[in-house]
Amino acid sequence: MANGASRADNPKALHAVAKQRLLLINGLLDEVARTYVARLHREIAELTKALDRAARDGSLRDKELRSILKKIEHLQIDPERGRRKDLKKIDGLIGEIQAVIEAW
Repeated sequence: MANGASRADNPKALHAVAKQRLLLINGLLDEVARTYVARLHREIAELTKALDRAARDGSLRDKELRSILKKIEHLQIDPERGRRKDLKKIDGLIGEIQAVIEAW
């Protein structure tokens, strides 16, 4: 580099590094989102299996089932907006239902 300027002081080099790191973050975002959603799907599948088991062994309780249904009905999300808070609401709902089912 001319005039003793380091590579880090070169705007083109900084641009390239910033772009490379943003692309890395983009890939990480995809991986984290995929893993997070897969975990939520697994937890929902486990909940449906638990409901099926409870139905088979006769341990279903109307009060708890109504509580679960009420929680689900009160879930208000807007999928088109793609907001984190909607994912958090779903995650929280799953946790609440898990707590009800685990108490059986």
